[in-house]
Amino acid sequence: MKKSIIGYILAVTLVLSGCSSDSTIKTQLSATITKMNNAEQAYKDAQAELTELEKSEQELFNQTMELTQQQLGELKIKVAELEELLGQRLTHIEGEEKSISKASKSVDELDAIIEQTDGAVEKSIEELKEAVTNRYELHSAFVVEYKKLTSLQEELYGMLVAEEVELKELKDKVGEVNEQNELVHTAVISFNDATVKVNVLKDDTFSNLQKEE
Repeated sequence: MKKSIIGYILAVTLVLSGCSSDSTIKTQLSATITKMNNAEQAYKDAQAELTELEKSEQELFNQTMELTQQQLGELKIKVAELEELLGQRLTHIEGEEKSISKASKSVDELDAIIEQTDGAVEKSIEELKEAVTNRYELHSAFVVEYKKLTSLQEELYGMLVAEEVELKELKDKVGEVNEQNELVHTAVISFNDATVKVNVLKDDTFSNLQKEE
């Protein structure tokens, strides 16, 4: 009878230890993901304002293109405003870049969590880490393309007030801007798709942890 009681106590202890381990892993994973989300807050906060800046700049650019060299004074004022908006956009993008860079530093914390797991949970967290890493790399690629776009736009704005600029030169530069804008758009889609994948894998991982408890 005594041995049975001891065996029962040992079994209960092992079961409780198993639950405690899964709970600890869930806590660690939640803490790491929360840290990433908090680091990305500046990026998220900048999105709405960046969109408004882009919209305002596009509207101003359309107005500017309706002016002629005979309206040089007004043209210079609008170009200066365009350059100011572009500068503000770059500031937001650099803020995004720092925010994402800070968040990416927490990715390595997933390795310590993976080492404590096995089976489906281990595979889930490994896939999550790979997806998160890929997402951050895609954001870096987006930033590179976005900065190329702003550089081309800055060149275009300068050409609008430059003397003796051929119409063909302006059209060619507008073409370059439009082509680069397409690359930026593609980069945005890739990043957004990666974000969806990360969210799905995150839910799957916590679901697997729940099953293990």
